[in-house]
Amino acid sequence: MRARFDSIALFALLFVSACRPFEPATPPGFVELEDRYGRAEYRATTADGVVLGVRAFDNDPKGERAFWVRALENRVRDMGGYALLEKREVKDRAGLAGTQLRFGHDEGDEPYLYYLTIFVTDDRVFVLEAGGARPQMQRLAEQIDWSVKNFLHH
Repeated sequence: MRARFDSIALFALLFVSACRPFEPATPPGFVELEDRYGRAEYRATTADGVVLGVRAFDNDPKGERAFWVRALENRVRDMGGYALLEKREVKDRAGLAGTQLRFGHDEGDEPYLYYLTIFVTDDRVFVLEAGGARPQMQRLAEQIDWSVKNFLHH
């Protein structure tokens, strides 16, 4: 799951800024993995393996949120057979509107959930990720939602 989780948004590393153009929100129960990732991205995890991530890349080619949502939805489906379960409208701490895509995927007998939240400004696309085994993702639903609501773009 971890390798697949990292590879799904790998293409977003193109054009990544040298410093974070965002402030992530690490919820209770998660620990930031500062020493494992550069300043241009963010990762946090729980002891049970639920992972949060944030990546930012230049909005180039310039696209509106609908374009990036569809591009990322197609990418996730193509990369591993994830099924779109739900789309939600969300907002970050500054009130920027975003779209959250919720996907499901089974690995053997174990179901996994993977959430992508996309915020778009004129200059950047922000992709927030959350993934893990379904029981843990459901147990941590409030913390995951909190991390999205408290995310701040610059």
